[in-house]
Amino acid sequence: MSTSLVLGTAGHIDHGKSALVKALTGTDPDRLPEEKERGVTIELGFARLELPSGRSMGVVDVPGHERFVRQMVAGATGIDVVLLVIAADDGVMPQTREHLAIIDLLGIPKGVVALTKSDLVDDEWLELVREDVRTLLMGTSIDGAPVVAVSSKTGAGIDELRTTIDMVAEDTRSSHGDMLMRLPVDRVFTIAGAGTVVTGTLWSGVASPGDQIELYPSGRTGRIRSVQVHSEAVDKAVAGNRVALNLVGLEKDDISRGDIVAAPDTLTVTDRFDGLFTYLAGNELPFESGTRVHVHHGTRVVLGRALLMEVERLAPSESGFAQIRLEEPLSPRYGDRYIVRSYSPVFTIGGGAVLDAFPPRRTTLRPHERELLEALLAHDLTSAAVGLLESRGMPMTSAQVASTLGVPRSQVADQLNQARLERVKVAGEIYFVSQEAFEAMLAGIERELLAFHEASPKATGIAASALRDKIDRRLAPKVFDALLGVAIERGTAATDGGQVRHPKAAVSALAEEENALAALAPLLESQGLAPQTVPELAAVAGIDVGVARKALGKLVASGSLVRLGGDLHFSAGAVADAREKIVAYLREHGEIAPKDARDITGSSRKYIVPLLEYFDAQGVTKREGDIRTLGKVSG
Repeated sequence: MSTSLVLGTAGHIDHGKSALVKALTGTDPDRLPEEKERGVTIELGFARLELPSGRSMGVVDVPGHERFVRQMVAGATGIDVVLLVIAADDGVMPQTREHLAIIDLLGIPKGVVALTKSDLVDDEWLELVREDVRTLLMGTSIDGAPVVAVSSKTGAGIDELRTTIDMVAEDTRSSHGDMLMRLPVDRVFTIAGAGTVVTGTLWSGVASPGDQIELYPSGRTGRIRSVQVHSEAVDKAVAGNRVALNLVGLEKDDISRGDIVAAPDTLTVTDRFDGLFTYLAGNELPFESGTRVHVHHGTRVVLGRALLMEVERLAPSESGFAQIRLEEPLSPRYGDRYIVRSYSPVFTIGGGAVLDAFPPRRTTLRPHERELLEALLAHDLTSAAVGLLESRGMPMTSAQVASTLGVPRSQVADQLNQARLERVKVAGEIYFVSQEAFEAMLAGIERELLAFHEASPKATGIAASALRDKIDRRLAPKVFDALLGVAIERGTAATDGGQVRHPKAAVSALAEEENALAALAPLLESQGLAPQTVPELAAVAGIDVGVARKALGKLVASGSLVRLGGDLHFSAGAVADAREKIVAYLREHGEIAPKDARDITGSSRKYIVPLLEYFDAQGVTKREGDIRTLGKVSG
């Protein structure tokens, strides 16, 4: 039976976690020499537990010393069943309480308590410790967990503990097997002949050889060459397994502990997230909004600040919505758990669940934003999907909504299709947007166009990209073009030559431009291959230089003129006539010098040189020194 659940240990130093894991599994999880010398677990240790039913579980033995709570948090994340280890002779210790607080904040749903070193105490004392433990667990995520007395030294209770773990595991569902692949890295190393290897607990999805992957938050990409589960090569690993991935396309130095290996384009890199923040009961002082803290997510820890969004402070044991601002990026998903530790001295003060992984930057909640967070907290994906669109205020596809929420697309597609939302079709894809945001963006297009015309009365329009930036820079160009199409249908915008204008504005500017077009085209036609510069043309025509440039640009775009350099505009007919004469000369003589081209076209050197360079670029002629021959495009 393949491993699909992870059992993690927790508890105070010297309470016998590693010895218990060895007694249960036959594997010593202390893998580093200094761990054996000092008798403490420094890094995460791993083993495999075979249970009476035939089920097997991956075992993560996490450190218990205060210096190593960071590793404890990393190990506890992704655990399905926790084995809380308490020495019978010591009883509940401060580290026991901190580890239990982390277990509770991480929402680990199932647990078993092992009272180790039971051979050192009598039955009466053992019963007192049992009662203390039951009281300790009350109100936590593992309230009511079975308590088993054991001795790793004598073997007493070990079989009973295996059976109890088996019973708890029977009632535990594997983690997120229906989600896309995601693995937080806890170790990275190189194996000779194989290359880069990362290990971690597979949080969700399936990892198979050949799968393309992306590394978050760096964005580097690669491929899975091979997969191992507990040192055995497998065709695939499923969520809940302890996994080693041999990666292609990534060097050891490209990857750090705390990075996340995931399916490409499935996570959001963010410098902030909204979550429910619970301030632990054991704290003495209130928690002040904006306090600098250590934020643990998966196997990464970064500095940040917790900004409370509805109150200025939290009393111990209180909870509230908070925006966690990060000093380094993370890639969380909706529903992930995070732990908050004080800045200095460092100890666990709270934590909670990630709700919105990439919210707007704000410290107060508008009604619809609060509704979104409440829907996410209640796992009401129907309301959350619609609320997300209202919160973002911009069009999103169902796939984008699902990715932002960290759920499969199938879980939100139907809800979006049935909701009262506006739909924008973009290149065959449907983008959903709230009616309020849809109307606000269309009103914004008209408002910005009118403001532009008022500020620039001589301008006939604004570039579409500049207008998009004024509306919302987050809008993809293709999405903005679709919205602009709606505005055009409504008669509040018009386009001409790549510019956008308001149909009821720029009347005088358009008339002035039309007059310029009517004057400049015949003027350049009459000048042939000796055209005047733009300022000279404007002076002759009696028009503004800026208007002249815009008119000339339209004539070039229409094919009536050919622009050479920044200031020379030739009639397309004159250029075609010159080309015909030069090609005919080359067919007769084989080559042509600039003075010959000047003579046969009736031009001058000032104009013939840029004209010949234009023909070179077009492939009509081929330059060899100062001489031209026929090019490939001479028909």
